[in-house]
Amino acid sequence: MPLYPTSIFILFSGILLISNAQEAAILPIDVASPSSTESPLIETMTDTPAFLKSATDSQRKEYIELEGNPNLTMDMKQKALKNWAQRCGDPVNGLFTMYMAEKLTLQSQEDSRMAVIIGQLSPEAQQADTKVRAITTNMNQTKKEMDTNVAKQLNKLPKKVYYELTFATQ
Repeated sequence: MPLYPTSIFILFSGILLISNAQEAAILPIDVASPSSTESPLIETMTDTPAFLKSATDSQRKEYIELEGNPNLTMDMKQKALKNWAQRCGDPVNGLFTMYMAEKLTLQSQEDSRMAVIIGQLSPEAQQADTKVRAITTNMNQTKKEMDTNVAKQLNKLPKKVYYELTFATQ
């Protein structure tokens, strides 16, 4: 049976409809809170926090600059981000507060999970973990300083303790 131009058009249209439906399923767009200043990239990012989805492009840019500033201590960064959210006002501020509360809850759950795991390790590994946690909870250092200090501490450990600690905490 020969294909006529209308048959080819109908077949091609059907393929386009199916592929567009599949793309929509893969890249959901949040239409609940559309923003006239929202970039298309942000609309399709499913892991973008709600507070950033609600922010304008300039607010998102400022957030990214603060978050990525390597010269701020973690405490300074935390305060700067809180001030940023307050300057943005609602809904960004409310959503940011909820995001940070959820982040704190998840961190608390992870700390509890890790406490059980660390409790089963050798005394040497437990002592090493205590020293590393003292470094990672010190908010008066930059992220780079923290990473450097943790690496120094881990490099001091005997290999057996290092492997025990790193494999247990994965």
